[in-house]
Amino acid sequence: MIIAIDGPAAAGKGTLAERIARHYSLPYLDTGLLYRAIGREMAERGLDPDDAAAAGAVAAALDPARLADPELRGHAAGELASRVAIHPPVRAALLDFQRRFAARPGGAVLDGRDIGTAIVP
Repeated sequence: MIIAIDGPAAAGKGTLAERIARHYSLPYLDTGLLYRAIGREMAERGLDPDDAAAAGAVAAALDPARLADPELRGHAAGELASRVAIHPPVRAALLDFQRRFAARPGGAVLDGRDIGTAIVP
């Protein structure tokens, strides 16, 4: 079972997704954190978030453990996320990551802005 919760920022997707995931004992992915993690890692490594190739390489090697970093919820990570999210190599790498997450045996819950249209239509 794949549950995709799609919608704009600050609409309550995350709260609902977390509750559903808990109820059904499914893994949960806040896809916005992926972009925040990439932006933050680039900043930590001194890389330019406007460099599409570098951002794509960071996205392709993303360590899922980074998603637990509480700093990803901060304003700075959100600003960096906006800058890396526009790069096609980042979107391509994360599309694959998100689809693999959704395809887990037993299912998953994902929330984000384009989950139901681009990730798991």
